[in-house]
Amino acid sequence: MKKSFFFTILFSSILCFTTLSATAFADGDFTFNPTLEFRGEYDDNINFDNTNEISDWLGVFIPSLKARWQTPRLNVDSSAAAEIRRFTSETRFNDEYQRYRLDTSYQLWERLSIEAGAAYTKDSTLDSELEETGIVENLYDRDRYTLTTGFHYQLGERVATALNYSYADTSYDGPANTDYDSHSVVGSISYLFRNQRDQVFVQPSYYHYKSKNNRVDNYGLSLGWNRSLSETLTLSCYAGCRYTDSEYFYHIYVPVFDPVSGIIWRKKKISADETDFGGTANMSLSGRTETLTYKVAYNRDLSYTSNGSPIDRDRFTGSISWRITERFSSGFDCALYFSKANDDFSNEDSTYFYLHPHISYRLNKNHHLQLHYRYARTQDKTLEKNDTYDRNRVWLTLVFNFPKLLD
Repeated sequence: MKKSFFFTILFSSILCFTTLSATAFADGDFTFNPTLEFRGEYDDNINFDNTNEISDWLGVFIPSLKARWQTPRLNVDSSAAAEIRRFTSETRFNDEYQRYRLDTSYQLWERLSIEAGAAYTKDSTLDSELEETGIVENLYDRDRYTLTTGFHYQLGERVATALNYSYADTSYDGPANTDYDSHSVVGSISYLFRNQRDQVFVQPSYYHYKSKNNRVDNYGLSLGWNRSLSETLTLSCYAGCRYTDSEYFYHIYVPVFDPVSGIIWRKKKISADETDFGGTANMSLSGRTETLTYKVAYNRDLSYTSNGSPIDRDRFTGSISWRITERFSSGFDCALYFSKANDDFSNEDSTYFYLHPHISYRLNKNHHLQLHYRYARTQDKTLEKNDTYDRNRVWLTLVFNFPKLLD
């Protein structure tokens, strides 16, 4: 039922935008870009466990494609990818991931543009939840459906406004995980200064999470500033406050008198309310030179875990890529997370970081050979013993980028 509703909305969106731009399609440019990736990997802790580390070799095959249709008024971007994972010995971890996305935008009037998108992802909690929350989860499948829509309106030469809505439905195969729905509405008003280098934002936001365990309403207001320090260096700063109103559901057993059986115990659902104030931040510095591209960023916000609990998450990230020669390049990515429970019903408190150096050699115009190493370490402060554990992964990848097909 959920999938039918999702794909009905998806295809209806495609039909709507196609109808709006029927005359423009004849003048559109179409590009189609398929890619194949083969990866051989060694993982010394497949399920990132602190007591039962399992190591194995695995092969990964990733076919993907990107397609774009572009006209003077319409842009349609789509992508599809599969990730087929096969282990040498631990075959119970064999799996297939899927990722699909469609994004469209249409210039309705000179000052008004509208956009819509849809996505479906099937991956694992160990990959997706770790990236989003910094919390290590057990290795189970996760499905997420996402729908987005919004508009951008140019009020004047330097003043613009935008409003975006997003809906996501997240479900898990894990017995300890909690399915949930989320809604978000984010608006913005921006002003571009005459120097064309500074732009300030006012950004109100609302997020709603709902599961069988709780309901979380998060209201926020942020002020932002984007600054072009030079032609190759950009600074972005957002800071604000949030107010969170939560309701938690749980069950207790209460004694009830029954005329036949006497005193019996029945399960009763009760709720508890909780409110909280906090701060939010999103800052980044990005730049490039002739041979280097780099970015450092910090983000603090309220996140939602697969266990159905809100957390305060601080995330520091950094990345750098270096083009050493025409064929040879290297890079380095890293991140540090601090995740702590935001309610009185969870004791989540953990630290997580990873280091990811990699090198790439261009065999020819479209084919690349890449070598990656990733070290990850986490500390779960809620555990009395074995609270710190790590994971090492190394993989060799051959990437085939087929020439773009143009129409």
